[in-house]
Amino acid sequence: MDIKQLQAGLAATVRGNDILKCEVQNMLDALSFSTPKLKYLELQVLKRDENINQLTNGLQECMKELGVVKGILTKVF
Repeated sequence: MDIKQLQAGLAATVRGNDILKCEVQNMLDALSFSTPKLKYLELQVLKRDENINQLTNGLQECMKELGVVKGILTKVF
């Protein structure tokens, strides 16, 4: 190999390295945007789960009260 071929190979390698660095930076930027969004979504899921639990507990309480009312009504009628 002569010097010109080595220089061309080195230049191509440097360009490839620069492209990879740019791609890595783009991915890091995307990740830095996605991380807070993911945390926000995780918080929303936790809030939703808490609301579901509260609604489930409320429904169970209403079912108990309904059972009591039905018992009273059967005695009245």
